[in-house]
Amino acid sequence: MNITKKLILNITIFMVLLALLSNHAMAAEYVVKVDNMQLGTVKVQETKNGWISVSEIEYGEKYVVEARTLYGKNGMFQIYEATFKTNNEVVAKILGTNKNGRVGITLYMYYNPKSPSVKTFNFDSPNFVILDNNFIIPHFEMMLRMPQPTMNIIIPQSLFDPSKTEKATGIAQLKRISKDKYSFSYEGTEITITTDNFGIVKMEYSNGITVERVKK
Repeated sequence: MNITKKLILNITIFMVLLALLSNHAMAAEYVVKVDNMQLGTVKVQETKNGWISVSEIEYGEKYVVEARTLYGKNGMFQIYEATFKTNNEVVAKILGTNKNGRVGITLYMYYNPKSPSVKTFNFDSPNFVILDNNFIIPHFEMMLRMPQPTMNIIIPQSLFDPSKTEKATGIAQLKRISKDKYSFSYEGTEITITTDNFGIVKMEYSNGITVERVKK
């Protein structure tokens, strides 16, 4: 084998290994606990079509949130889709878009499965950091990739409740405590986030809930 062919072969092998390692590094599973009692699991994966997150939580009945978030080159979300299921039935959906300097959030509520109730909210700022509820880890992963001391955030799920609409957007604070630890706070909620080279390891909420990685 001549030097050129050998070099090409080595580069090919390296690229294949790098791809395998990258795919492995972009998928993880977490457990959600409160006072050492397991509430559910969260599975996340980063693909070429965006982040996928599936949260399965037990609130007396099985509650599943399937979410996909696509980000632009600037680190801001472009498309956010979330489907909420209870006992395998779709009860709500969210579609969020960020384009032309405006964020649009459309809510679908399936009181009548054949004719959902629809509400749309529009916001003029394109620089919202999306941080929805239900332990959607990818939103926090992306936030930490472009950390800022203060940021405009949007929590689409809060728009379902008219009494919480004003809290769906606001200013959040992020502090770096040490090399691998951050403190995030918003509207009385504080989260301590621990990371490693692969991403988020643990999230500790001030209300006693803990989300911890168990598989990488």
